[in-house]
Amino acid sequence: MTPQELEIMHKVLTIGPSIKGKGGMESVLTAYSESIPGFRLLPTNSPKGTVAGFFVALRTALTMPIERLRGRSILHVHTASGKSFVRKAAFIRWGRFLGYKVIFHSHCGASKDYFRSIGIPKARRTLELASSIVVLSQSWKEYYESTFHFSDVHILNNPVYIPVAPASPASSEPLQLLFLGKICDDKGIFDLLDVFTRHADRWRGRVRLTIGGMGEDERLVRQIRESGLGDMIEFIGWVTDEEKEKAFAASHILILPSYFEGLPVSILEAMAHRKPIISTPVGGIPEVVETHRNGILFPPGDKKEMAQAIDCYLLNPDMIERHGSLGAQKVKPYATETIAEELLQIYKNI
Repeated sequence: MTPQELEIMHKVLTIGPSIKGKGGMESVLTAYSESIPGFRLLPTNSPKGTVAGFFVALRTALTMPIERLRGRSILHVHTASGKSFVRKAAFIRWGRFLGYKVIFHSHCGASKDYFRSIGIPKARRTLELASSIVVLSQSWKEYYESTFHFSDVHILNNPVYIPVAPASPASSEPLQLLFLGKICDDKGIFDLLDVFTRHADRWRGRVRLTIGGMGEDERLVRQIRESGLGDMIEFIGWVTDEEKEKAFAASHILILPSYFEGLPVSILEAMAHRKPIISTPVGGIPEVVETHRNGILFPPGDKKEMAQAIDCYLLNPDMIERHGSLGAQKVKPYATETIAEELLQIYKNI
C-alpha cells in the first residue's frame, strides 16, 4: 500500500464482537486483523458473559472519543440482528455524536425477519445514520436498496485464507461429511440428524458426519445417542484454526442445510479447501454455489432432497474432485488480499 492508503487505513476504528469469541463474524474480524494495516478493533461484548460484556462495552464507549482525537474518523460497525443490532445502534449514535462517519456492515442472514419484527421505520432510523452500508451478496444489496432506498450499498465478500495444497481423505468411502456452524435449528443441523436416522441402515459404514460448532450441544449429543448414530456421527465442538484444517483434510464435502444465511465463512473456507458444498439457496449462497458444478443446493427443510444430494456424491465419487476443483477457482476473489483492497476502496469513497 502507498503511504496515502496506509494513512486512510489508520483513520478507521472498527466496532464488533470480541475476536476472542466464537462465530462467523469473529472469524471475519480475525482475518481483517491479520491482513489490514493499522487495524484497530474495539469490542462491544465479551465471551465471558453479560456482566463482563457490559464493562467491555462501557470501556469501548469511553475509548471512542480518545480514538477520535487521535485522528480516527471512520467507524466501521460490524453487526448481526437481535441484541447485536441493539448494541450497535447505540454505538452508531454515539459515534455520529463524536463526528465519525459510519459504515454499517451487516453479517446476518435473518435481518429481513428481524427488521420486520421491530418495524422497518425503526430500523431505518438507525440505518440512516450510516454513510455507507456493506453487505455480503448481490441479493442483500438489492434488499437494502429496495427496502430502505439506500444508494450507497457496497458488496464486500467475507475474506478467506486459500491454502496452497489442501489435503483430502485417501479413499472415497466412507463418504466423509463435515458440518461447521452454530448448533441450532436455523442451521438445519437437526434436519440433518433426522436424515441420518432415516437412512442409517443404508448409510452405516458408507457415510460419516463430523460436526463442529457450538450452541445447543446437549440437545445434539442427546439426539445422536437416542438415535443410535454414535458410530456414524462425531461431534467435535468448536474448532480452532488448526483443528479446522484437520477437519477439512479428513472430509470430502461440507454440508450446511441452513434456513437463513448472509454468506457463510465455512462455505468459502470449504471451497478454498477444494470441497464440494451441499447447502440451501438462501442469502448469498447461490451466488457462490451452483448445483452440479461445485455443489448441490436443495430447498431449506427438504429432507428428501438433502438425502438425494448425499446419495449423489456417494454413488458418483468422481464428482467430488471435479466439483471441488471448480469451487476452488470460484473462491479466488475471496482471498484476504483481494478483500483488503476492496475495503480500502470503500474507505476512500467515504
